[in-house]
Amino acid sequence: MIRSRLQPDTNPYIAFSDLTLNLVFVLIFFVGGILAVGQAGWEQVRYRKAQDVVAQAVRDARLPARPLLLLPGQRNDPPGAQRWVVFATQTMFVGDTAALTPTGQAALVAFARVLREQDQHWKRIRIEGHTQTSRPNTPERWGLSAGRASAVAEAFYLSGGITPNRLAVAARGGQTSYDGQKFDPRNERVEIVVEYAQKTD
Repeated sequence: MIRSRLQPDTNPYIAFSDLTLNLVFVLIFFVGGILAVGQAGWEQVRYRKAQDVVAQAVRDARLPARPLLLLPGQRNDPPGAQRWVVFATQTMFVGDTAALTPTGQAALVAFARVLREQDQHWKRIRIEGHTQTSRPNTPERWGLSAGRASAVAEAFYLSGGITPNRLAVAARGGQTSYDGQKFDPRNERVEIVVEYAQKTD
């Protein structure tokens, strides 16, 4: 059967509508992909001003021992987190214990007071205790890492003036080396994670 030229195979209005709908779907998926990939980066930028204020306050303070600020992305932290490292050398803890030395106590309290003065900028502080990388067939030193994190939290609370409801403690043992190097002396440390995620300005 020969089709009449008056009855075309495709209605141009339907074809145009179908093409438009396909383009809309492609655009939605494209924008959604950009938002999903960029969300973490946007969240980090969102809290950058507050992080910069706190970092500048720490730099300006006359601290007995200045903690080291890690760059974003060096740890698997949530967006809006700032990580400071306090190395657990002989000046921070008494030997291989969780007891703070007077020098360590003074350094931590001074740091805590700077953070307390800036507490309108952040939500919570998580204190992580880290020990040396565990050797094969030896137990993790969870107790030591927990004890050191707890000792820092107590110094922050009892002498630094930071309320306990804004502090959290985590024992990491030897699971996360400082710089990817096993048995590095810097693995003995406490990391203080300042979380900013409550802030929307």
